[in-house]
Amino acid sequence: MKLNKIYNEDCLEGMKRIPDGSVDLIVTDPPYLINYSRHVKGHRFENKILNDNNPELISKYIKECYRILKNNSAMYMFTSHKTVDFFKQELEDVGFNVKNMIIWDKQRQGMGDTSTVFGFQYELIFFVSKGQPKIRGKRLSDIWSFPKVVGRNQMHQNQKPIELIERCVKKHSNEGDVVFDGFMGSGTTAIACVNTNRNYIGFELDQTYYEKSLERIKNNATQTDIFNLLEGE
Repeated sequence: MKLNKIYNEDCLEGMKRIPDGSVDLIVTDPPYLINYSRHVKGHRFENKILNDNNPELISKYIKECYRILKNNSAMYMFTSHKTVDFFKQELEDVGFNVKNMIIWDKQRQGMGDTSTVFGFQYELIFFVSKGQPKIRGKRLSDIWSFPKVVGRNQMHQNQKPIELIERCVKKHSNEGDVVFDGFMGSGTTAIACVNTNRNYIGFELDQTYYEKSLERIKNNATQTDIFNLLEGE
């Protein structure tokens, strides 16, 4: 399997080609199993996330993640407070150690029922380990504050900030390591790896988002080259 490539296919099928214990870090944002969609007809994000009602997929995916991950390595997996119990049970059943539940403070309330619930401003990130991986650099708290991606910069309805993913990558991998993400979406994990000199392997089933991820990675590389040229002047 080639490095630094996103494959437009089912991640479970593609992961069969990845050898046991060959990945240094997993940073992944799978479907949360909440059948999420924007309830606004005609909105660019009105389509539902593929497999967002498929718990069997998540169970199999977590098992495969454990298989391909090296010993004494880590995984960051995003999830929702609504399905956190299911994810936690699946992670522990295959052998992962749940080290932290990181709170991502999005610094902005979400939409939804404004009359009966408080505004949602966070998401959960499972930090789990296979063995005892060491944290690189300074020890941080388990509350991470990064602004949510909004407006014209938002290419995917569940897009994560590059800086957030870069933190995950830097804390549990070294330059030249291989980072895996089975649900690449708009390619944020890939860009975070490029920016931090890591290699990546990824999958994205949705054809539209797959094409967007390739274009976004290409544009990011172009912008990086321009920045490096300016820095060298």
